[in-house]
Amino acid sequence: MDERYYRLIEDYSKKTIGTEDLTDLLTWVESSQENQQIFREILKAFEAADHSLNKPVNQQKSWLAIQQHIESNTEQPPLIKKIKYQRYLKIAAAILVIAVLPILYLTRSHPKKTTTIAYHEIYNPRGQKRLVTLPDGSNIYLNGDSKIRYALNFNTGKRIVYLSGEAFFDVQHRSKQPFIVHTGKVSTTVLGTSFNINAYPSSGNIAITVQTGKVGVLFKDKRKAAPVRFLLPNQQLSIDSSNGQANKHQVNAVDYDSWREYKIFFHDKPLIEIAEVIAREYDLDVEIKKEALKGVKLTAKFDKCSVKQIMDVIAKLSDSKYTIYENKLIIY
Repeated sequence: MDERYYRLIEDYSKKTIGTEDLTDLLTWVESSQENQQIFREILKAFEAADHSLNKPVNQQKSWLAIQQHIESNTEQPPLIKKIKYQRYLKIAAAILVIAVLPILYLTRSHPKKTTTIAYHEIYNPRGQKRLVTLPDGSNIYLNGDSKIRYALNFNTGKRIVYLSGEAFFDVQHRSKQPFIVHTGKVSTTVLGTSFNINAYPSSGNIAITVQTGKVGVLFKDKRKAAPVRFLLPNQQLSIDSSNGQANKHQVNAVDYDSWREYKIFFHDKPLIEIAEVIAREYDLDVEIKKEALKGVKLTAKFDKCSVKQIMDVIAKLSDSKYTIYENKLIIY
């Protein structure tokens, strides 16, 4: 087992774990029954040590209590017994040693070193598609009016990408380097998979659609952190970016990343949102003159069509008319 997860479980037990680490830890726990068992047992060891620290310090009695606690939980399958409980004892012992250190040492202030992280930022304008290959070999397909940002030292430690807009990710598998995508209050964590994220700020909604593999999605703001939601192929999680309310659906994932091939797909979408897609796809300014038309919902699929071909169909379905003048589309 990677030593890093011991540290994450310790942070979890102390309630000091950060958003990225929490997503990473829960993804690891969810990945197998063995990991779930390891998580429970290590957490028990920390809880036993923490319980002893809340009493007057008596090393001999506290150490005996921890040993008894661990010994009382030895009825595990053979595979789990190989996890080496000596490691738990070492962890618990380290906690007890810290408890009896001089108070002067514990309260001494140590200045923290601040490090400046340099980022690489890529913006893809409206009307264009762009393929970006990251230093680890992962591919990101950027849709129009979309931006990504990642550290120049991306290939070391966690692989973190910040996204505004829409992108399809094809992530290289690295078991010790989680790949995390931040979109506002939502973080999506994977090890190696392919998925689409639609997170345009104007929509107020974030949609994560998985094509292959498995992803963990976490919403967190200053008030609360929602439980991690896990998605499998052909599952989509739609999240209200203001309050974190989420809905999971079974979908055909290829429909939601077909924009990479200049295909357009709408499923029960209001015309106001469809207009935004057309604006990004064809680099047009779109205006809907009649307020009642904005809420008309449509379902349609277009394969490499011109804006006129698309608008002919939309006008017929929505009982509307349109005009295209230079770079402006008016629907009325």
